[in-house]
Amino acid sequence: MTKKFRKLSLLIITVVFSLVLGSCSLFDNIFNQELDPTTFDQTTNEMFYMLLGEDELSINYLIANRESYGLEYYEPTLPTPSVKSLVNTVAINTVFGRIKNYDYNKLNDDQKMTYNVLVDLVDSINAETSEMSYLSNNYLGSYLGYQAQLPLILAEYNFYTKTDVENYIKFIELIPATFKAYYEFEVEKAEKGYGMADFVIDNVVEQCETFITGIDNNSSFMYKVVNDKINNLAFLNAEEKLFFVNRNNEVIKTCMREGYEYIKNNLPSLKGKAKNNQGLAHYIGSDGSNIGKDYYQILFTDATGYDMSCDDAVKYVDSKIDAYLAKLSKLGNKISTNSTLYNEYVNLTTNEKFMTSSTPSGQLELYKQYIESDFPALSTNPEIIVKYIDESMQDNFSPAAYMISPIDTYTTETIYLNPASIYLTDEFGNLTSDLDTEYLFTTLAHEGLPGHLYQNVYFKSQDVNPIRKVLKSSGYTEGWATYAENYAYRFLSNVYSEEIIDYLITEQQLIAAIYSRIDLGIHYNGWTLEEMHSFMSQYFGVGSVEDVRAAYEQLVEIPTNYQQYFFSYLKLCDMYDSIKTIKGDSFNAKEFHKYILDCGPVPLRFVEDVVKDAYGIK
Repeated sequence: MTKKFRKLSLLIITVVFSLVLGSCSLFDNIFNQELDPTTFDQTTNEMFYMLLGEDELSINYLIANRESYGLEYYEPTLPTPSVKSLVNTVAINTVFGRIKNYDYNKLNDDQKMTYNVLVDLVDSINAETSEMSYLSNNYLGSYLGYQAQLPLILAEYNFYTKTDVENYIKFIELIPATFKAYYEFEVEKAEKGYGMADFVIDNVVEQCETFITGIDNNSSFMYKVVNDKINNLAFLNAEEKLFFVNRNNEVIKTCMREGYEYIKNNLPSLKGKAKNNQGLAHYIGSDGSNIGKDYYQILFTDATGYDMSCDDAVKYVDSKIDAYLAKLSKLGNKISTNSTLYNEYVNLTTNEKFMTSSTPSGQLELYKQYIESDFPALSTNPEIIVKYIDESMQDNFSPAAYMISPIDTYTTETIYLNPASIYLTDEFGNLTSDLDTEYLFTTLAHEGLPGHLYQNVYFKSQDVNPIRKVLKSSGYTEGWATYAENYAYRFLSNVYSEEIIDYLITEQQLIAAIYSRIDLGIHYNGWTLEEMHSFMSQYFGVGSVEDVRAAYEQLVEIPTNYQQYFFSYLKLCDMYDSIKTIKGDSFNAKEFHKYILDCGPVPLRFVEDVVKDAYGIK
């Protein structure tokens, strides 16, 4: 949700374009005159409201008490694609680019970080060309496409008032026209030489078919989840509840079904029109430039938070692979030659003693205790609600998801788990009732504590400019959550030896480095399926080329998605190792983590500067 909000809400800015340019003198001031630092907070608060615009979907998710922010209810709209235009670019620079007219050295620490975030946003937008608009898969895609995420987004839509319920209905009514716009944009992309790969089309169509089946046989989670919410609303009387339940059933069966049916019926017409079924590196722009590699470089910077060339990133990741392999070899030798450690390792791998509670909810409660020594305390103690992804979405949904809570509420937090990922399967591939304990152990740390949920609750309680609570770097948030899930192995220190825990963490670091390299290989170096297979064969027991096709196609579809998890995680590990080495026995993990958490979800290069400054590193 956060990343899409960042990219899509900016389209709203064109609404204020004519107002801003209405005065030539104002336009001159924006670009030529240094601004008074005492006006910085007022200016950035204005930008906060401009960023939200009248985006009812984002406001509902981000803000619970809109009246306290002076916000009204707005007519529901769903984001639709468009090609970047000069008008949009000028508008964004006019509204947000004026931040550069403040003297950075005259700002306080909080203002400097807000400045950094806004300048990074503007520079990222300016780096993209109009033609690069056709390279995005933000609207239709089997993993991150809107048709994949929208059902859950709407099912979790907040019902604070009767107007929210009415707006929810309106959002569903918008689906047919919105999905048609998505398809028409895919047609335009294909005509420009940027058509969707056949395997992505097949995945999207299959997903639509599954969702339609759920609607037709009345098994879709949209019925039960939303109707239960409606029936529990204290501000509706019995007659109103019945009306909205019936209306919800009706719009799901008509409008929602119509939208998914339209994609299912029309998207296959674009099969065979893709000129590239491989990574971004294979795209050549209309001017003959390697537009795919250029675009990937922009995405890489945005996803990781580091202004590093992809060539340097390749060298960095390659060095990490070598270092982790060497460390694993050393640890492996130590474990294999020590009977106590070896027996401990064998016991761990055969019995999977990771979960310290029999339920996900119980494990999350235990994490609240485990993090006390190494992470700063939260100022609130929200109730954590664990939900499970409906069967109709299991094949096309993430293993788990934390639903970002509004920036002004602190009572409840929600985590979704995908049964297809958290339960073990039998010899026939059927899900059993046995939990995959290691996977769930780290997943709950990633989504819950000390991962996404913890980080979000911690930062939204901080007294910082509100714009920093809605503009979030995915490299920070996902990098932190990946760091948290692997840090969780340290919570087992009273069960397993230090060498075993170190081995588990280093193993995950190696995997992170390998997948980061594969993403760079596919999208920057232009690796084919066969080249990816050859690379993976050096480290994993992979079978034939066809055995890795699904992984290859997933990476082709979502460039840099792994980088925001893995490359960013490796950089956080660097910070941890560097400071721990410098401080030695006086190293305080809680203090170190507080510096990172106090920065909030900003590009990690800025966090690294803060950490270095805090510890006197030049």
